[in-house]
Formats: sequence, C-alpha cells, structure tokens
Amino acid sequence: MIKISPVPDESYKSHDFVITVNGINLDAYKCRVSRIPFNRVWPGYQRPLDQTEMASFAYLAADEEVEFAITPNKDFSEVVIRPLSKKVEFDVQNGVIRFRIKKAGQYTVELDGHHNALHLFVNPIEEYLKDDNTIYFGPGVHYAGHIDMQDNQTIFVDSGAVVHCSITAADKKNIAIKEHGIIDNSSFKRPSKSCLRCPTSVVFTRCMNVEISGVIFNDASAWTATFFNCDNILVDNIKTIGMWRYNSDGVDFVNSSNGIVRNSFLRNFDDVIVLKGIKGYDHRNVENIQVENCVLWCDWGRALEIGAETCADEYRNIVFRNCDSIHASTKAMDLQNGDRANVHMVLFEDIRVEYSKYAMPEVYQESDDMEYVWDGKPNIPWLFYAHLYCGLWSDDNLLGTNSNIRLKNIQVFMDEGLERPKIGLYGANEDHMTYDITIEDLYINGVKVVSYEDANIHTNEFVQNVVVK
Repeated sequence: MIKISPVPDESYKSHDFVITVNGINLDAYKCRVSRIPFNRVWPGYQRPLDQTEMASFAYLAADEEVEFAITPNKDFSEVVIRPLSKKVEFDVQNGVIRFRIKKAGQYTVELDGHHNALHLFVNPIEEYLKDDNTIYFGPGVHYAGHIDMQDNQTIFVDSGAVVHCSITAADKKNIAIKEHGIIDNSSFKRPSKSCLRCPTSVVFTRCMNVEISGVIFNDASAWTATFFNCDNILVDNIKTIGMWRYNSDGVDFVNSSNGIVRNSFLRNFDDVIVLKGIKGYDHRNVENIQVENCVLWCDWGRALEIGAETCADEYRNIVFRNCDSIHASTKAMDLQNGDRANVHMVLFEDIRVEYSKYAMPEVYQESDDMEYVWDGKPNIPWLFYAHLYCGLWSDDNLLGTNSNIRLKNIQVFMDEGLERPKIGLYGANEDHMTYDITIEDLYINGVKVVSYEDANIHTNEFVQNVVVK
C-alpha cells in the first residue's frame, strides 16, 4: 500500500523535480535552506535571503517496496543518494533517475553537490486513534497561531496538512503531536536575542510523558523542538527541514532526562541534536538520553553535540547509536563542556560520517557588508572533539570534567583525495581533565585505523588514558 497526499496549495509546491512513485505522481514541497555556512551572533534581525537557497522535499507512506522516478528540471552530471550506508542503487537514462527503496526511512538526492537537494521521506503506514482530547488538523492550510497544550492532549497533523503555529506546554503530562503533516513556523518572528522563549515550533517546559512522532517541522524561528526540565520524552520519525534562520537548532534537551530521539531526519542551521544545561534549569542533570537511527545534515555547527552550555552537576548515560551524519559543518560529534558538568558514561556507537568534496568551510560574518569567500578547498570537519573551557556561552564560569567516553564502530566515508579528519581531545588543567577515552573500530573508507597516530588525534597535556583499538 502507498499513501500520497497532495500539496494543499500551489504556493508550497516545488517545480524543481517531477517525481513518480510506482508510476503515481508525487508532488514536492519547496523549502528555504542555508546556501552557505555563514553565521554570526544574532544581530537583532534575521539572516539575509541571499545567504539562502531553495531545496525540495516530498513525503509518502508505504508498507511495500517503492520505485522512484525523478526528473530534475536541470542538466546534471553526478548523482549521490544519501545516506551512503543505505547503498541505494540507481540508474540514469534520458535525464531520469530511477531507484528502489525497500523500507521506510529518509533519503536525499544530490545533483553535482549539495545545493538545491531533494529530500524524500518514506513513512511507515500507521493508524492513529483520535479522541475527545485530540486537536485535529486535516488536509489543507491552517493558521492556528499559538497553541498551548493541556494534560492528556494530542495534536494530530494529518498528511496533506500545513499548520502555521507555535506549540507550547508547561507543567503538563501525557501530551503528544502526531501524524505526517507539516508544522510550519515561518510566519513567526524571533523577538529577541534569547532562543529560550521564542515563538518557535515546539517549547515544552517541566512536562512529563511527551511524544512527538511523524510530523515535519518547517522553518523554525529559533530552536525547533526544545525540552526544558522534561522527563520521559519520545521523538520518533520527525523531520526538520527549511531551517535557515539564526540558531535554528533541531532537538534540544535542556536539563532533561529519559529522552529518546529515533528514526528521524534533521537538517538544521546550527546544531542538530543538542544536550544542553542552562542556568535557571540546572537543578536537574542531563541523563538517560538515547539518539538512534537518525539521519543528520548540519548546515552550521555540530551534528551530535553535548553543550556548549553544560550547567548541570552531571551528564551521564548518554548514547548516540546507528546514525548517519551526511553533512557536518564544524564537527560531526562534539562534547563542548563549557560549564561545571561532570560529563561521563557517553557512547557514540555505529556512527557513519560522510565527507564531501563540495563541503564549504564555516565563516563568521563580522559585519553587514562582509561577504562569504571560498577558495574551493573542501572543508574537513572534526570527526570528534571533546574539550573543557569557559567561553562565550558559559554561565557557571566553572570548569567540569570529561571521562568514560567511548567511540565504537565509527565509519568514515570520504570522497577521493580528501584529508583524513581530526579527533581533538583537550582538558583545561590538572583538576579538570579529559580522560578515559576509548576509540574502538574506527574505519576510514572501509580500512580499519589501528594506531593512535593513524586516528589523527590531537591533545594537550590535560588528557589521560586515550586508547585506540
């Protein structure tokens, strides 16, 4: 079975591709994304549009193998379908790209580089039950404004729906946002420097038993989905797309516990999945967080990150597993301990990181008239970076520690001729060290790294007990 819902209004439709699925027409949506990794500390207004470009995305639900036939509206010479780990085989004849997808997931088609990409979201077919506590949005365009959720309430965004809204909840329990439609935040403006209380896509504070599943988030005004002091959170099969504005993070856990992010696609301008500790919420630790089976595209910043704000006594029992970083920017995996936290018991396992010859380096914009200049040399983000410091985003101005960090079965896929990525490990002083780091089964283009030197590890004198095996 295949379920396709039409784009509800012509103004949302992308005309960059003609797509069929098993011979059935599938319309794509257009979305605005970052064109260049050019960022600055929020200057009081939003990014100039000339730093952006249009991309496309389409979604459907299926419980069978599907065949895509995609005809771009431009000439091309090179096709890449990511994640590379999916090993999607394709054929190109007379300008038509054909390939089969055997199971649900998220895929990206790139033509001659990453610009103007096509994102494809294949959802499982699911049945959701609605009751008297359900806010239902059917196919079509809705302008719902601000929605403040109540206990035991579900927001149901049906396929074919685009809901312009900002969703909040405070001190609530048993709340959910479900189905496969679009939550669009593009009509909301960021009012201030702070990202903490912007009218963005979703902000939940001190909530318990939270589920967000299936939906697509488009064009958040700040951090897309943020959980402050929350407990028992499930984020499943969401998609974040159209993120081009300053600080449009993906999922942020702020001093929250018992959280899961899985089966999701996140393309964000700024960090993608982030575990933060922020002053005012720091009476709670960050613990028991699991991120698994996600596809990550970072247009600026870090893909999988702890920090930079780490106002908490402890970060512990944190697992990042079975994820594909198809585009990183600064760092693919990162532990920025900028405050007092004892960060320990952290595992990165079965992580695939892709490096492209088209990747552009990050640049901070220092003035309005400064232009982005690129010499064409590919950007090689750090593979993993862990350090201790007090800096711009630090609030405690106290140093912590990093320990018992394990990287296991890390696969790096690199275009031919690119330099090997670096691993950085740094402590602050003798009392605030980074130590007990294990790197096990690191592979570069299928070849196992067998020595410390081959792993390209960079450290300072405040690092102890680093093992490569």
